[in-house]
Amino acid sequence: MTGELRWFWGVVLVPANLLNAYVAYGALVIQPQGVWDEHTLTGIEVASALAIVLGVVITLLALVPVRQKVLSRWWLAPSLVFLAVGAARWAYIVHTYPPVPGR
Repeated sequence: MTGELRWFWGVVLVPANLLNAYVAYGALVIQPQGVWDEHTLTGIEVASALAIVLGVVITLLALVPVRQKVLSRWWLAPSLVFLAVGAARWAYIVHTYPPVPGR
């Protein structure tokens, strides 16, 4: 039974982590052209927020099989890393590109 549960949780968590990796990659790779580039900055902030939300959801989802001892604790690592990446990118964007007054 444990093998079937591992297979099931692997099929659920691997695509979820791949989706989170794609979102985090997008948040990291996109570069604004300047302080005036509000559309790109907003896109980066949305991608960062989505990476954070996905990281939290996937971590909570991965906690179920980890607590049941079906999967090892290492399955929590990818979602926590992507959560940290999203938070760090968002903090960097907010700190480096402060809002322009009057916009």
